[in-house]
Amino acid sequence: MLDQNTIPRMAERLEIALVPIGGVDPLPLAWLKEDIRGILRAGVKEFPPLPLSPRHFHTERNQYLADGLLADLPPITSSGAALCLGITGADLFSGRMSFVFGIATTGKALISTFRLRPEIYGDPPNPKVYRWRVLTEAIHELGHALGLPHCEYPGCVMYFSNWIGDTDRKGPEFCYRCRKRIEHLLAEQQHER
Repeated sequence: MLDQNTIPRMAERLEIALVPIGGVDPLPLAWLKEDIRGILRAGVKEFPPLPLSPRHFHTERNQYLADGLLADLPPITSSGAALCLGITGADLFSGRMSFVFGIATTGKALISTFRLRPEIYGDPPNPKVYRWRVLTEAIHELGHALGLPHCEYPGCVMYFSNWIGDTDRKGPEFCYRCRKRIEHLLAEQQHER
């Protein structure tokens, strides 16, 4: 059985490749490099930006297909990291969903800052709220990239955000059950190395 001190040491070896896609505000990048370490105890290294591929832009929606941008992220083996997190300022959609805050698959995650800004909802700019939302969505998608499903507890970061109020309510922390699951997944990943 793993104790509380084992997990932080193991997770410190977890490396996340942070990949900007398109013109990304440097402020959220700096926040993520600092804040992810506090939640996942992982190293975060910024990689060179990728362009926003026009083949994923849907003019009728004025949005980018999240699945396409996610597929464009480098494979984790080429980045040398365990996970790859893409971040873009573009508005995203996926499938029948009119928008998504992010999307993930095993080893790769993508978030958009577009709908995380308070100004989108008619509120004044608020860096504290914006930072909270960016971190929450990044941790949520990284949780999926590590293998976690959605959680039914509304206060858990793995709860599905149907609208920005869900993101604001849940915050970036895992509930007890999801924390135990993430510890188990990290232990398995470490054992495979």
